[in-house]
Amino acid sequence: MTSATLTGLAAWLTVTLGETGTLKRGGPEDVTRLALALEPRDLPDDLDADAAFVHRSRHVDGHWPGLGILGAHDGFDLHLTTGPNRRLAAALGWQDVGEVAWEGRVFGIVARPPQAAWEELRAALHAELGGEDSSIAPQSETIRRVAVMNAMTPALVGHVAGLGADVYLTGQLRPSAVPAARAAGIGVVALGHRRTELWGLRTLARELEAAFPGLDTRVYGSP
Repeated sequence: MTSATLTGLAAWLTVTLGETGTLKRGGPEDVTRLALALEPRDLPDDLDADAAFVHRSRHVDGHWPGLGILGAHDGFDLHLTTGPNRRLAAALGWQDVGEVAWEGRVFGIVARPPQAAWEELRAALHAELGGEDSSIAPQSETIRRVAVMNAMTPALVGHVAGLGADVYLTGQLRPSAVPAARAAGIGVVALGHRRTELWGLRTLARELEAAFPGLDTRVYGSP
């Protein structure tokens, strides 16, 4: 059994999320109860935990004195929200997953979903993520490929459409890119930034418990 320690958790986060500096503040080494939140404001003042993981940890300041603080921002966004999120692809049963690069940078992934109909795809997304912010239906009646992207611009929409994607999944609908989506006939689902971040936080908690048997995690800020 691998017991959780503060430095051990930080090292695991660094390897798993590809981000350095994950130990934001020192504290007791032995960690049995780990709290996870997106923002410091999501955590109660009387936090009952041995350490906390905070996605946006800049404003932890002097809160919870003596408590070890862990955090990851860019790596968390990259691997656990919109973008090249292979964990989400696996959870949704997507096949033939490939990266989407544009101008030398990876923005997301494109894949083949098991759902070939628009409403079936939306239902699967809602079941996994808990809903959406908004959506635009595609022109095609058959969904061949979908892309999940961490940005939405007319150029990226056109690029993804050229890769054969019928649906563009992202965090927030960008009005400036909507004409490009309509012109290409591609559907759009704005999954919601906080909704996808909370999905990532819950996924991270499960992976931490699997990696450190005996670790008890609690996610704060969920509906």
